[in-house]
Amino acid sequence: MEGIQGTFQPGEIISLSYKDNKARFRLAWTGTAGTDRAGQIGVQSVDPSKCLWDAATLPPSAADTYTAKGKERRQHQRVACGLGVELYMQGANAPVRVHMTDISVGGCFVAMPTLPPENGRLRMVVWTNGAKLTLEGVIASRRPGFGISIKFTEMTNEVSKQIEDLIHFLTECTHSRL
Repeated sequence: MEGIQGTFQPGEIISLSYKDNKARFRLAWTGTAGTDRAGQIGVQSVDPSKCLWDAATLPPSAADTYTAKGKERRQHQRVACGLGVELYMQGANAPVRVHMTDISVGGCFVAMPTLPPENGRLRMVVWTNGAKLTLEGVIASRRPGFGISIKFTEMTNEVSKQIEDLIHFLTECTHSRL
C-alpha cells in the first residue's frame, strides 16, 4: 500500500475499509522515511477468509521483495503444525484447550483469543502419534487477539528427543504433501 501517512509499528493491528467491505490486518512492515519505500506499508490479513477488495480492482500480483531489517531472535527454526493442546496455566485448576500452530526445539506458538497473565509459567499436554508429550514453559511473548509464544523450560533428554522426533515427523509430512 502506498501514500500512507502516520506512525505505525510492525505487528500493529489496523482496520482497512474499501467500499462496503471492512477487514483487520497486521502490519508486516513500514517503509522508512527518505527511502524508496517511504509512505508504504505491507499488511497481512488477520482473517484470510475476508476479501477486502474487488478482484477486478486489484493490480496484477507482484512479489513482495521487502525484507525487514533486524536480527532473527529465535534460536531454532519453527515448523508449522496444527496440534490440539491442553494448556495448564499457573494457578488454574482446569486446562484450557488451545491450538498449537508451530513448534521448534525451543518453543511454540499457541493460538488463543484471550491471553493469560504475562510471564506466567505453564504446562502443556500434547497428544501426537498416540504418545503423550508433557512440556513445561514460560510465556515469551503475547499477541492480543492471536495467542502466545512459549519458551520451553526444564527439558529432559527424553522430552527433547520427543520434540525432535515430532518436528521430524511434521517436516516429513509437509514435504510429502508438496
